[in-house]
Amino acid sequence: MPLPALLLLISTLLPLAAFGVLLFAGKRLGNPLAGMVGTAFIAGSFACAITGMIFWLSGGTGPMAGAAEWGAGKGPIVLPISWLPTGGGIAQDHPGYLDVGLYVDSLTVAMFSMITLVALVVHLFSIGYMAHDRNFHRFFTYLSLFCFSMLGLVIGGTLLQIFVFWELVGLCSYLLIGFWHEKRSAANAATKAFVVNRIGDFGFLIGMGILFYHLGNVSLPHLHALLHTAGMGGAVALSDGTIFGSGLLTIMGVGLFMGAMGKSAQFPLHTWLPDAMEGPTPVSALIHAAPMVAAGVYLVGRIFPILTPDAKLFIAIIGCATLTIGALIALAQSDIKRVLAYSTISQLGYMMLALGVGSWVGGMFHLLTHAFFKSLLFLGAGSVIVAAGHEQEMVRFGGLWRKIPVTAVTFGIAVLAIAGTPFFSGFYSKEMILRDAGAFSVLAVDLSHGRGLGYWLFFILPTGVAYLTAFYMMRCWMLTFWGKPRDLKLYAHARESAVMYVPLVLLAVLSIIGGKFLGIEDLLNWSMRESGQYCTQLIQKEARPIGGGGERGEMKFAGYSTAWPAQLPGEEESLGDDELVVRERTPSQRAQIEGHHLVERFAYWAFAVGLGLAAAIYWKGYAVADWLMRIPPAHWVRNWLYRGMYFDELYQIVWVDGVILGGAAICRWIDRWVVDGTVNGASTVVRVISSLAGWIDRHLVDGAVNGTGELAHGVGAAMRSAQSGRIRLYVMVLLAAVALGLAGAVMVALSG
Repeated sequence: MPLPALLLLISTLLPLAAFGVLLFAGKRLGNPLAGMVGTAFIAGSFACAITGMIFWLSGGTGPMAGAAEWGAGKGPIVLPISWLPTGGGIAQDHPGYLDVGLYVDSLTVAMFSMITLVALVVHLFSIGYMAHDRNFHRFFTYLSLFCFSMLGLVIGGTLLQIFVFWELVGLCSYLLIGFWHEKRSAANAATKAFVVNRIGDFGFLIGMGILFYHLGNVSLPHLHALLHTAGMGGAVALSDGTIFGSGLLTIMGVGLFMGAMGKSAQFPLHTWLPDAMEGPTPVSALIHAAPMVAAGVYLVGRIFPILTPDAKLFIAIIGCATLTIGALIALAQSDIKRVLAYSTISQLGYMMLALGVGSWVGGMFHLLTHAFFKSLLFLGAGSVIVAAGHEQEMVRFGGLWRKIPVTAVTFGIAVLAIAGTPFFSGFYSKEMILRDAGAFSVLAVDLSHGRGLGYWLFFILPTGVAYLTAFYMMRCWMLTFWGKPRDLKLYAHARESAVMYVPLVLLAVLSIIGGKFLGIEDLLNWSMRESGQYCTQLIQKEARPIGGGGERGEMKFAGYSTAWPAQLPGEEESLGDDELVVRERTPSQRAQIEGHHLVERFAYWAFAVGLGLAAAIYWKGYAVADWLMRIPPAHWVRNWLYRGMYFDELYQIVWVDGVILGGAAICRWIDRWVVDGTVNGASTVVRVISSLAGWIDRHLVDGAVNGTGELAHGVGAAMRSAQSGRIRLYVMVLLAAVALGLAGAVMVALSG
């Protein structure tokens, strides 16, 4: 096994080992030793992930196709293992078997580094945050299982493995959200998250079932190689001669995306994520920053090469709606954790929009940078909550920067990053998404000859939300840290501890340098190149000879051909040391440059406008906001947004009450007309049959018996009458015979 794959496998198994140790010995280890043990294991996992990245960047050779290379920009490490005999399929590594295995590329390495780093910081923070909880050891037991589940999901080489670990992540989220299950709200939130995610997983199963039925294979590289032309539109001709229709491909893609809709809280399956705030704040950081929400975006990133244009358009529409809804609702929230929850929903919408419009690098780039500043925001909120005696309402905060200055500064850095401030990590990834969204809108309108003006919404809405993001995050900071204290008792007891703010400082540094200096963009570009090179080998290996001859077609992998390049097209291309040639740009290149100009004109200063407006309105706390709320429309809109646009109430009426009342009505109808009808009908039939039987008994059976008796009597009388007549006849005949005999004797005597 190549060394990077081995290190990442060890990195995956270390949290599982921690889970086993804490499961059986955690209670005896107690507080804080149980937390230290869990933290030590995840620290080892992080060390393995970083070491694996170092070896990955250095490159090497490994078991791909012959002695092909692996490493950054060269090729992935693919290690298939035969698992379950399932019969024939297309392009199976082990014919007749369903495979499992490992798949390691630059995206895998980047995800491992991000997840283990955030998990390590959360573990460190939790030692202080959960110090007084009576179930301290159980909390770290769940955290360890959560980390193992997410790492297993990322390293899995097949959709089947992704789904298995996907469900394990869902189980862990249920356990962690409902960790304080004695609170009814926490138990309900955990149940809600579990149920809503199962709705999405139903679509995931449908999509995966379609693939397995037609291909007998769900290995990621083979799926990419077999269906790499799906992004061009139209049907796909498989290597065995069958045709995979474009409509079925779209259904498959939308089905798989439904799983991501649930896991990454996309509209309309977004309502579980704000309620997940009922779990401990470190759980919120894990769920919202790295493992939980990353799973859905990661899945869409992995299946991007096999998505049809219609499936991508559907993803873009859902992402655009989600980012808008999340940002609008965040404007009116007063609970600091719910502000961050809706912010997460909005940022996930940005990632899905990016993947839908073809900004693969932009979407995955934002996933990784978002992990740094969003985990910083949640852990900063946790520090505030602990300092405020576990109060979460910003109405009671104010002036806390004097009491918890490190938290205030690091939280402010995260606000600048998420607002898209230049030189902070969020600026680079969000700018790329908006640029590619603008390019997509320009190209779509041009190709439709000006008729598809609705495509402009893919640029207008996320640009407008960029202003809103800066505004509501600065509002959150101002109401929490600026101005005069609004609760003097809370303010007097506020303190911060080193065990909690040291992780904040580390994340603050990453939130500054994560966009430009960590090489994330290069890793993502290499990931596309690695997948392309490996899949091209698979395609050419399976390709049929052209025109019946002996030569095979030089086919290349087209899975990422619809993805926008990370860099803007240049004016000139070098042909040698002293030779330059000016090339005419393609329509897509012109669109990308126009998208860049749109961002410069309309979105570049969004951070300054949003931050400045929020600072002006909330400089004196709620004074200006309260004045604005006296205007009736503003008050109504605020209430509508504060209640989450009444999505929960709508779902309660339509799905919960609707199902209960509608189900009750159906059951009542079935009980009355089917069950009771059957029973009553049976009794009616019995009564009819009984009445009929009585009538037959009275009129036929008794009549027949009586008639038979009378007949017998008549026959007897007749027989008796006939018998007496025969006797008389016999006597008369006998007398006649005697008389004749006497007469004959007299005549004989007289003649003699």
